[in-house]
Amino acid sequence: MASKQLGIIADDLSGAIECAAVCRRMGHQAIVLPRIPESNQPGQAHASVIVVVTDSRHLPAAAASHRLDAAARWLMRQGIHSFYKKTDSAARGPLAAELAALARVEPTCAVYFVPAFPRLGRTVTDGVLYIDGVPVAETAFAKDPRSPIHTSSLLTLLRQQTDVPVTQSSGKREASATLVLCDGTTDDDVRASVDTAQRDGARIAGPAGALEALLPHLDLDVSEPLESRMDRSSVLIVAGSCHPVTQAQINHAESAGACVIHLVPPYSMENHPLPDSSNTFMTMTQAAWRQRRPVILCTARRPVDVALAARHQQGLDIHVYTEQITQYLVATAARLLHTLDPSLITVCGGATSQAMIDALGIDRLTLLREIEPGIGLCRAHTGHMLAIKNGAFGKVDALTNHFAPAPPD
Repeated sequence: MASKQLGIIADDLSGAIECAAVCRRMGHQAIVLPRIPESNQPGQAHASVIVVVTDSRHLPAAAASHRLDAAARWLMRQGIHSFYKKTDSAARGPLAAELAALARVEPTCAVYFVPAFPRLGRTVTDGVLYIDGVPVAETAFAKDPRSPIHTSSLLTLLRQQTDVPVTQSSGKREASATLVLCDGTTDDDVRASVDTAQRDGARIAGPAGALEALLPHLDLDVSEPLESRMDRSSVLIVAGSCHPVTQAQINHAESAGACVIHLVPPYSMENHPLPDSSNTFMTMTQAAWRQRRPVILCTARRPVDVALAARHQQGLDIHVYTEQITQYLVATAARLLHTLDPSLITVCGGATSQAMIDALGIDRLTLLREIEPGIGLCRAHTGHMLAIKNGAFGKVDALTNHFAPAPPD
């Protein structure tokens, strides 16, 4: 058994993979559990890091709070009392409820929230979150179909949505404060906040940047790198994210020769195309793989396309329709996988990743390596090789890099 273990609680699968990839890069073996377990999991005793996914990004506050508490209690039953709460780098989801739940797990222990991730353009000044210098509520995250951001002030958000006492690290610390919101514009600021939290014996929450600063403080085993060669001969990319970053990556890959299959629109949810179109999609996929071209299954080009389609579908609620699109996309991919055996499955977006994992019956992922920040390569206990990507992360050529080298003449 690992001499000491760290537990990480993430609200979606892509964030869990991102954290596990950071741990793997720093030499620690990490496994990801896509749902809260009810018992011990094979392989967990040998891993230094156990990442548990609560799949709570789009849940109401009370349900999200309950799941975080359940994940924390499960970790403690395994003898893991050191844990990190992974939050979305754009502050999406029931953030305040989950941080308050973390504070209630051990009321005598403060929670330091370190939301800055300067390397990825996330900075915090006077409690306001900026992305590449723009207040988050004025970025593309304000138009997220399922978790739109309405305020850039994290301090306002936390104080309005929870009764847990909140203070800022830059001001005078209130004795009763349970949540401490940390500013930060540089990596040094993040490290300083983590150092202070460690001295105070506090728990830490934040995106993967603060996790990276925390790991050197912990006495975790270091293991040898795992075999992580990527076979790019037959790649299936399932892209459910409508974030502009993912859309730019799809466009870049398409211009480089990827076979892109758009499911919604023009296909209508009223006239379910899955049975009639699956053979066509299968033929397209096989033809692309013979040419060693990746196949990208995706939905709408832009969030506005999803909203327009939702209104067209007899005024469906945007959240309901987005969930239908995700399930339809994953069902289409699952039908392809029932017949075809890709060498690599890449999934873009947390909700899509979770749905894909559920469809494939995967309950444990071993992180092999970090491909780039926000993208991790994993091997499932079922044998599937997967690359899982946060919809908002990655360079413009992140998907294009999945092209296989041309075979020799």
